[in-house]
Amino acid sequence: MVGLAAAKVLNFLYIAAVLAGTSISEFRGASKLAASMQDERTQLLVYANNANVPGILKRGAILPLNLDTHLTLPGGCCSHRATPSLSPDARSIAYVHLTNGQPRREAVSLYNLDDQSQKTVFEAKVIWGISWAPGGERLALVADRAPDQGHNLYIVDLRSNAVTQLGHGTVRIDGNEYTISNHAPPSWNQVGSQLAVEARSAHEQAENSAAGSILLWDIEANQFHKLTDGVDPSWSPAADVIAFFENSRQKCFTIRPDGSQKKLLLALGRRPFPSKSAPLFYPIVWSPDGKQLLFHQWVDADLITDTYRLDLVNGKVSFIGRSELQIVNWRTNK
Repeated sequence: MVGLAAAKVLNFLYIAAVLAGTSISEFRGASKLAASMQDERTQLLVYANNANVPGILKRGAILPLNLDTHLTLPGGCCSHRATPSLSPDARSIAYVHLTNGQPRREAVSLYNLDDQSQKTVFEAKVIWGISWAPGGERLALVADRAPDQGHNLYIVDLRSNAVTQLGHGTVRIDGNEYTISNHAPPSWNQVGSQLAVEARSAHEQAENSAAGSILLWDIEANQFHKLTDGVDPSWSPAADVIAFFENSRQKCFTIRPDGSQKKLLLALGRRPFPSKSAPLFYPIVWSPDGKQLLFHQWVDADLITDTYRLDLVNGKVSFIGRSELQIVNWRTNK
């Protein structure tokens, strides 16, 4: 995986510099993804990793947003993954954009889909991923604010504008040191009291998913513990279970937050799932009712993925399409 990750970064930096400012509809596979979701109540947040641009798929069409994050500076410098998040009511996008190049400064802004207004709610040197709380009143994010502390968790209260930092630098669990991962956004439980967080061993290369672990973080008490080895946690919005990939990214499991009932959800190479020639990529996306999910399989170094839908009721897997876009959130308009 280290070699694949290095190739991904090189291609990502080049393509981001070329495609900065490109709209979502111009990316490969966008129309195929849009056509796959015809339900009038379904709304998907998609993200073009190759240019750090968010977009909305709704009623089988792509909404024109034209949000330019400007994360790539002249010369191709400093582009990076910055996963956005769609609010629970599907009315606002929280996304990362550059505010200053020298010294570098990034911000999280809320973009209102109804009136196109924007509001900045958080700033840091680098911001990696955002997750909107179930109640819509808070954001959890991974960011670098202090240069000597690395990646840390932050909670932004959108009502008071208060920012709380959870942890400072590396965290210790059972004598081992971990760093918060910048590869996956945190994932909230149903009631907004805990986060499932990906961490990496502080003594392993950050790109090595074999060093990944899932932590559960109690927000009120600011306490955490290791749940299991794995990467890309995703808490179901309809049940108290967390989906995650084992470290080779060939299998997906669910587990309860107390560590019980670990179950195999899907395994590449086993019918009806796709072959295991390429790894699972990005956290799975649950449907709002928890009965379906979307998963991505990485197919080449240009961040092209195959997207599939799994019906958890009948076990049927359907291929949606090959795309440069990641599906980040699945919401239902009330």
